[in-house]
Amino acid sequence: MVVMASPNATPTMMEDLPIDILTQIFDRLSLKPLIQFSCASKRWRSLVVSNPQFAKSYFKLKKLLLATSSQFESLNFQKSSFGDYSSVRKLTCPFKQPAHAVNLLGSCNGMVFVAVNVHDSFYIWNPSTGLCHKLPNPGFASINTDLDSSKTIICLHHYGFGYVSATDDYKVVVAAHMMNSTMPLEIFSSRAGSWKRIECPPHFSSLAYMSGTRGTFTNEALHWLQKLREPELDTPGNTITAFDLAKEEFRRMPLPLLGETSSDRDCFFSDIGIVFGGCLCVSSFKRQRWGAGHGRQYVQLWVMMEYGVCDSWTKLFRFEMDDVNLSLPICCTERMIVMLRYNVCLELMRFDHDEEKLDNVAVCSSGRYTLKMGLCEMIDYDETLLWLPDSRAEGGDRKD
Repeated sequence: MVVMASPNATPTMMEDLPIDILTQIFDRLSLKPLIQFSCASKRWRSLVVSNPQFAKSYFKLKKLLLATSSQFESLNFQKSSFGDYSSVRKLTCPFKQPAHAVNLLGSCNGMVFVAVNVHDSFYIWNPSTGLCHKLPNPGFASINTDLDSSKTIICLHHYGFGYVSATDDYKVVVAAHMMNSTMPLEIFSSRAGSWKRIECPPHFSSLAYMSGTRGTFTNEALHWLQKLREPELDTPGNTITAFDLAKEEFRRMPLPLLGETSSDRDCFFSDIGIVFGGCLCVSSFKRQRWGAGHGRQYVQLWVMMEYGVCDSWTKLFRFEMDDVNLSLPICCTERMIVMLRYNVCLELMRFDHDEEKLDNVAVCSSGRYTLKMGLCEMIDYDETLLWLPDSRAEGGDRKD
């Protein structure tokens, strides 16, 4: 039975409602009014903010976080008015430092793993509540500040953020390329409150990933798309490298088999995502050109319906777009995919899939969101109230 509060209900009447009725009411509120309600009563605040069971059940929309060194925005890319600035919310956060770069290294359960100035400071931040926790430094040092080559970092090449349910432990993973040519992998455990170091396998620490690769979290493992250059292969191979956060072990997983024709071999994979609440997905690309500035780009979204089983890869939908300029996938759901495209200016385009269409073709929505902030970091996250277990947090202001 669903009970909604009367518009004429007084605060005293609401205070007298049983916990289960209040929970039903609060669960149907969007995040902004929910947080406003929690400030009106100590009892309500205890239910909303201090009740871990309510926080675990409260998952709302998946959104896109956009960040530069001085500006943060939350974009509701699933809204029907996509492209309209009514779908954007301005954010502030406690680690904003205009003089330093901000990198979004992973997201899990509504929280985002952030690096400031590449590796000088690491944070876990919930953009929905504003809570923020600074992690201890894993022992990295900048080139200009330390002469110890075993601590001096050149770059981060793989990273991610995930959760182990059996131990209620959030883990951060950072793989670095050091000045002395070693490539350690550092793991932070929220339960232990400290970092530990393991060595990366040879195929994982390829210098081909100097620009950095963000891991996708599902099934309590992080997943990276990789190109392998095995000695026995004439051409590079593709694979998914997974890191089991509970066992802290690496394994490889198969990608979809695209076929053996010359047309199939012209395809390449880009980006890993999550759809249907936990299924891995990848996008495959094929470009065709017929003269300077003319061409088409064909994109397909593949879903691994049974985790770890190669034969379960299924083509979910496909779409086409002009290939005049560079286009990259940013985030997706089972019904849409958002692409970043440079066309005079940077813009986000959304392609929607109508499940009733038998040809599985997605079409571009009418709205396009222009990135006025310019080139920025982007990551999708869920709106939640969740926070690190037994963790103290720095407060963060929110703007709407």
